Amino acid sequence: MKTIYIFCIVLLSSTFVSSRRRRSEQCRDKLDPSASMVFTGTVERLYRSRSETYRGVVKVKRVVKGDSNFADNTVIVEGFGDPNICNSDVRERDTRIFLVRQLDSGHLRLNSSVVRVTVSNLDKVVSSSMGK
Repeated sequence: MKTIYIFCIVLLSSTFVSSRRRRSEQCRDKLDPSASMVFTGTVERLYRSRSETYRGVVKVKRVVKGDSNFADNTVIVEGFGDPNICNSDVRERDTRIFLVRQLDSGHLRLNSSVVRVTVSNLDKVVSSSMGK
């Protein structure tokens, strides 16, 4: 009985690890260089709708690429929860790196996955926005 229990735990843990690995391999859009604007910011408020996607108010901290006048302002970002973007779900008070494009309406649309703010990720974003 104990052997079966251990076998089940090993089987479940290996399935969990392999599914996590597959998900990260499928997410190739993480740092999309075609974004017209890249910035770090904190999600202040979310506006959910009946559709899959939702929008949110983001306080811009630092602009890495794009119009630097957006720094220290709040903007509306659309496209959170998009099933075509791997990591597009956020919560209020999340601080992330946002890769967006500006719409004709003046709103910003999520271009690719929101990225966790780390020194490594910031270095990657800065170097890719400078074309290195």
